[in-house]
Amino acid sequence: MKKSLGFRWIALGALLAIAGCMRNDDEPAYPKRPIARLYVSIEDYQYDAARDDINNVVLIDPADTSEMYVALNHDSEAMGGAGIHFSPFVSRLFQAGYNDTTIRIMNVGNLGTLGNSGSIGNGLLKQMRGIAYHQPTQLLYVASATTIYGFYQPMNRNGFTNPDRVLRLDADMRPWSVLLWNDSLLVSNSGGNSGGVALYGHLSQIDSLAPDFQALSTIRIEGANAIRGIAFVDSLDLLVAADYGMVQDGNRSASGKVYIIEGIKAHLAKPSSTVSPTRTISGALTGLTGPVDVAIDPRGEAGRRTIFVADRDERTISRFPLSANGNVAPEGKVSLDVPANIRRPFGIYLDVRGEAEAR
Repeated sequence: MKKSLGFRWIALGALLAIAGCMRNDDEPAYPKRPIARLYVSIEDYQYDAARDDINNVVLIDPADTSEMYVALNHDSEAMGGAGIHFSPFVSRLFQAGYNDTTIRIMNVGNLGTLGNSGSIGNGLLKQMRGIAYHQPTQLLYVASATTIYGFYQPMNRNGFTNPDRVLRLDADMRPWSVLLWNDSLLVSNSGGNSGGVALYGHLSQIDSLAPDFQALSTIRIEGANAIRGIAFVDSLDLLVAADYGMVQDGNRSASGKVYIIEGIKAHLAKPSSTVSPTRTISGALTGLTGPVDVAIDPRGEAGRRTIFVADRDERTISRFPLSANGNVAPEGKVSLDVPANIRRPFGIYLDVRGEAEAR
């Protein structure tokens, strides 16, 4: 009897130990080794069938070391890549197409290797931009014209697909970057108010069709001309935004900038506000001309956190300290061009898991 009771306690202890090591349903699997993979979506594609295709997905891995380099080039077969998003929950990389009406889906292996696994398309998906997967509702959201569409369990569907959510925004709102924050969407505006960001809430409660989807909050960034990609970290209470600058008659009249805004959540709690950036990265030393997207590595102490910037005009990915301000040189840079092919980045996504390694 004593032996049986002792065995039960041992078994119970083992179960508790196993349970303690299991992840929560709302957390991705913790990697055995730290991960810092930057996925880049390339907007260019090959028009000439007699020439080689352009690899329109680039992987920079690792992205947090002293030397950054392209570890993988991949052809998703998109006719111009737009926004890109990786979900560790389903191990899929999603890429929106800018010049076609199809979303490409790729398997991601343990070492970051990519394999085309399917696509979903619909004629409604014109000039897509930002894309993001919402794990709690298993919906993939993508921005197109003045509408955001949602597709349920996209990795299990293929070919022509009707959207499960249709969120129609105001006429002056042209969504570009789409980010998830709990049960909300943060969306940058490339429309009439081209220096702003809007917050849309209650994703799990809205109907399949929202013909007049209203923002909970709208923010204007002081001095901005053309906000494109944005990045947000809840724990740091911080937003970073890429301003593409000004182009008139096909000629650039003002170079772009990157804005760092601390204490952003207080502004998002208001119906509307104008925000002055805490810091601005701009100037000749930065090497930035037309920044279109940004990503944040929030790991480690304040002095080690970084920002990645995709520059469409310079065709580069640059990394700056999160504390950077003014006319400063990047601490790392990668050129995306390859022989005989110009490759301009449209969107980036940074997958960081585990502790940051020393650079």
